[in-house]
Amino acid sequence: MKDTIAMLDNNVELLKHPTDKVMRNKMNIPGLKALLKVINKVAKSTGECEALDGRPTIAVNMDALYNLMPASYHKKHANNPTFATKTFPNLLRLACLAGAIQLLDWTQISKDARDARYKLAMASMGKKKNDKAAGHWYMQFKNVYAINNFSQPLHWERLSYKMNERTKLTYGAVATMYHDLEVAADIFTGINSNGAVATMTQDQVGKLVTKLSKVKVMTLDDTKWYIRPNTKDGKDRADDWYATQLNCLDILGYFKANDIAYDMYCKVSDYVECDAKQNQRVLFMLDVIK
Repeated sequence: MKDTIAMLDNNVELLKHPTDKVMRNKMNIPGLKALLKVINKVAKSTGECEALDGRPTIAVNMDALYNLMPASYHKKHANNPTFATKTFPNLLRLACLAGAIQLLDWTQISKDARDARYKLAMASMGKKKNDKAAGHWYMQFKNVYAINNFSQPLHWERLSYKMNERTKLTYGAVATMYHDLEVAADIFTGINSNGAVATMTQDQVGKLVTKLSKVKVMTLDDTKWYIRPNTKDGKDRADDWYATQLNCLDILGYFKANDIAYDMYCKVSDYVECDAKQNQRVLFMLDVIK
């Protein structure tokens, strides 16, 4: 326990005075430093250690976590009544992307923690525990995050200056960018996940890039056929879903790494034609304007 407290204290100290240049630069993302300080301080005060590998953990209630953020942060977002539950979680996912914390699934928490949480879920559901309409019992849980040692090599370089609380990461885009489902799982797969999230695959994005390299420019509608998710309900997703996937691939740096831009059509309309308005975002190969 002493070692855990020492690690958490050291994490807070490194947030105040980063020795890693990359980490220091990424702390400029609004709210990130404050969030990580809160998480480490809460873990120290609760003494929770539910991770199977012994790392300190925090069970997250989003409203409660948001309430612990500095008053200045609350003031900044006071006019957005859904910020705590709809937007603030994006910041938590950025912390996971950097490797500062990790969202744990059932296989990554201790047996004692699993048993205790199962009993609490059954008790809270009461007579409804066998009622399908009441939902799955694991949905009763708070997600559990393990806290990593900030003095060890993490992945601060994955964050960019373009990122903020409104940056929406997606499972498919993260898995595609890093060629690793585990990186995405560490952000999105928690103990109350049901595994039914609509997502695109790395192969789908690869086919999209291949097609784009031939036609040079594609609108949002053009991309849908390539990255449409395979969903249980068989229904297509709204335009916002597709735009979010492309935005995430863009901000993670995937498009840049493949000589692609996701930008306004006006920047490329003198070179290639497509059915798009001048202020509409399109995908295009950078070689058409070189």
